[in-house]
Amino acid sequence: MTELPATESFRAFADRLGCKPGYVTQLKRTGRLALTEDGRRVRVAESLQLIASTRDPAKDGVRARHAAGRGQAMTLPTETSLGDVGAGDADDMGQPTTTADPLYLRRTKAQAEREEALVRKALRDEQVEMGALMRRDDVLSFVADAVVQVRGRLELMPAVLSPQLAATDDEDVVRVKLQDAIEQACEELARKFSSIGKVEA
Repeated sequence: MTELPATESFRAFADRLGCKPGYVTQLKRTGRLALTEDGRRVRVAESLQLIASTRDPAKDGVRARHAAGRGQAMTLPTETSLGDVGAGDADDMGQPTTTADPLYLRRTKAQAEREEALVRKALRDEQVEMGALMRRDDVLSFVADAVVQVRGRLELMPAVLSPQLAATDDEDVVRVKLQDAIEQACEELARKFSSIGKVEA
């Protein structure tokens, strides 16, 4: 077994771990490195033990996949398994996460859903622009206006028809006048709704 040096530079220690120098900087910032008194070099053996003892157990699955990818068994990081030190911290070291990672899958799914929502929005906007689709608020406003107009006509019927109906005793004439008045109200409502597609979105 190759004897470990007592100390190394930050870059050399990053090379030993097989990670980017930025990850070693992060280890230093989070207190997971044992440094020399002047803080300029890494005490190798102590740092390896400190990293091993402070690793996140939640990332064991990621470390196992990295080890499997190298054809190695999953072992605790020691002086004899330096390649596994920090291997589970793929996100911290800037390495791509594997597709089996649940966090990666959630991010991928969220991104796909966002892209699908954008496609649906673009399709809706195109249909509105072509007049094949109306916005909900526009339709509600249009229907409310039509209902108000028909209600107004129906409320006027007693005042308009009362004098006419009072002047006749013929039941058939009364029926015809009522039917005509109701039919006119229905026709007006139909005309109103037939123009709904011509309203600008």
